[in-house]
Amino acid sequence: MHRLIAGVLLSSLTACAVPKAAGAPLAPVERAWEVPTLELYSEWWRKTEECSGRKGDMNEVKFFAVDAPDGAIGLNGTVAHGWWVREGNRIYLPANALGEEWLVRHEMLHALLQRGSHPNKSFVGACHIASVAVWRDSTMRVDPENPQGS
Repeated sequence: MHRLIAGVLLSSLTACAVPKAAGAPLAPVERAWEVPTLELYSEWWRKTEECSGRKGDMNEVKFFAVDAPDGAIGLNGTVAHGWWVREGNRIYLPANALGEEWLVRHEMLHALLQRGSHPNKSFVGACHIASVAVWRDSTMRVDPENPQGS
């Protein structure tokens, strides 16, 4: 039941976001800590490189866990599942979602592309990691939560 509730909460939030304002803090919340790169992440990184056609060095990415039991991470008034922050090439994920493949790979794709937007070609068409809905139905060509891919 706990996983079902977490899944519903995750699917109801924005897939991710990046701070647009200059001088945004590096950590989305005070309760964040760096986590070692999980071995499984290497496999997911390779899968994300393959689907996107982009190559990158995962060792240049720092992963952070955030104490966010409801799956929501806030930054400057915006709430999201996870965050990729260009400065420092950082990925922030809820501590209880570090093993959610679609979410981790979604943020990895931001790191590979080095951009905060969600082009449908990459996030939906090629990798199917735009949102939990797209992850579950790989026949989708646009993300119903973000049809413009912004």
